[in-house]
Amino acid sequence: MQHENSTESSARAFQAAVEMLAASRRRGHLRGRARVRPAEGRLGLTGGDEQHLMTAGLQRRASTGSVPADLALIRRLASDEHDTFARVVGRAFGVPDEAVARVWTADVLANPLIGTYVAETTSGLVVAAGAGLLTQNQLGLANVGTLPEYRGQGYARVLTEAVLRRAKAAGAHTAYLHASDDTVPFFERLGFVARTGWTMLRAA
Repeated sequence: MQHENSTESSARAFQAAVEMLAASRRRGHLRGRARVRPAEGRLGLTGGDEQHLMTAGLQRRASTGSVPADLALIRRLASDEHDTFARVVGRAFGVPDEAVARVWTADVLANPLIGTYVAETTSGLVVAAGAGLLTQNQLGLANVGTLPEYRGQGYARVLTEAVLRRAKAAGAHTAYLHASDDTVPFFERLGFVARTGWTMLRAA
């Protein structure tokens, strides 16, 4: 089956994902959407960093490398583990944990269409994290990052591949994300293609 794999369709899915994230954060995922302010205002986000919108089809995907020797598992976080996600993403991106926690709340993690995932070592250390949002049969990847001292060992790659597999099993046909100049090569190795420049929202 052929699916639309365009900048426009992924942009629409992104907007839907932002709306879903905002609604989950503000009121809980069973309570419907808030309609008073734009989604970015409800999320406490402001524009501006220029990012590359990248997309990839989820058909016929294969692993692109080996698994780190001390990787124990990739797992989805429970809603009461939102602080773990904030801590790892905060360190990975060099931002305060509180800035991450304002967006990725317990209500957000409780939404079945929004998954936050971590890579754990055999010693129980969480070394990488990332999120996936399912809307309109597309997966939006966000905040994929690794603790600085564990970069270059394959943790983020294995985590991303696991999230893509789960999304495909859930019915998604395309994945999209926003990448900086530094991370474009990483995602290209995973089969993503840059489509256009994009203004990425960030925590205010």
